[in-house]
Amino acid sequence: MNRPSRPSRRTVPPPRRTGGFSLIELMFTITLAGILAAVAVPSMSKMFKTNRVQTEASSFVGDLMLARTEAVKRGQNVSVCVSTDGVNCLTTNTWNQGWIVFPDNGTTTCSAATAAAPAVKVRKAFSTTDTLVASVSTACVTFNREGFTSNLGTASVTFTLHTADSLASATRCVAVDLGGRITTQTAGQASTSCS
Repeated sequence: MNRPSRPSRRTVPPPRRTGGFSLIELMFTITLAGILAAVAVPSMSKMFKTNRVQTEASSFVGDLMLARTEAVKRGQNVSVCVSTDGVNCLTTNTWNQGWIVFPDNGTTTCSAATAAAPAVKVRKAFSTTDTLVASVSTACVTFNREGFTSNLGTASVTFTLHTADSLASATRCVAVDLGGRITTQTAGQASTSCS
């Protein structure tokens, strides 16, 4: 005997929530991202400037050390001077325009053409608006065969490297003394006068 079948009850699943963000969640996320970007971008900008200036200062120090080493090795004067063309020395105190390292054989001085003594190293102008200026108006540093500076007098000369906005944390100073010692300083260090 067959029993009458009951109509089957189908359970209807509850409506499913679709994935994604609500408008309020999306607006909150965008606002939070904007705040984080506003805080991070200036810090990143300072970091990039500081790294760039450190690289420029390191290249200047490296070339001064090269000149000193070459002077001792060759047994003659080697000079570093401001130059925009890689051949002639300028008389301006604007080291950011570029410089050259060359053997100074006595017939060539820092204010004359260096064609008689080909450059050991040529450094092009900075690709930025950063400035590199000496504390005294000098466009040349000469090292003699003992590794001493021979044209700076008795004092130390400090070359200051600034960004266009003179950001203190990005300022670097390179000091060269009579004994040929080359040191790098950062602005704000208690033991230095770099600013």
